[in-house]
Amino acid sequence: MMRGVVLAVALAIVVAGPVAADPNAPGTYGDAMRWYQAAAEAGQPRAQFLLGYMYEVGERAPEDPALARAWYARAAAQGEAHAEYRLARLFHQGRGGDADLAEAARLYGDAAGRGHAAAQSMLGYLYAAGDGVERDDVRAFLWLTLAAKVGDAEAAGNLNRLAKELTPEQRAAGKALVESWSPER
Repeated sequence: MMRGVVLAVALAIVVAGPVAADPNAPGTYGDAMRWYQAAAEAGQPRAQFLLGYMYEVGERAPEDPALARAWYARAAAQGEAHAEYRLARLFHQGRGGDADLAEAARLYGDAAGRGHAAAQSMLGYLYAAGDGVERDDVRAFLWLTLAAKVGDAEAAGNLNRLAKELTPEQRAAGKALVESWSPER
């Protein structure tokens, strides 16, 4: 169900975007896939992300996590936060290639810095666990708080568990980071 919703939204983006006036604009998923492919090859990061997603989940394209990694990497190199997050997940899970928690943490960090809530939640979890990064409860507090503030229930639960373990000084340091944080542009 969710895949269909994402693809319907993606198709709407293509149809309602600058190509809407084009009589050859895509009207089907197959058409959209060809447009994504052409736009992705032309270097458009959003199209690269969407094409990667289609390959990751096997929607209107054969499931191919390695190819998804390649398209996500091209979009991530251009600062596309959704691609950074999805690529991080593939590295985290070892899908489409070897697992690499350090690379996953780096990519989650890039997306988190751009305000991507799910990446903030995952990065907070990694800092709290010391997976792929050196354990840092204050940084975990920062990222989990930011994600929880926008309604990420998993981040809120992890934050509540973490907060019980923190000293008052660590909580104060974490709150100071939260108050001074602003997303990268």
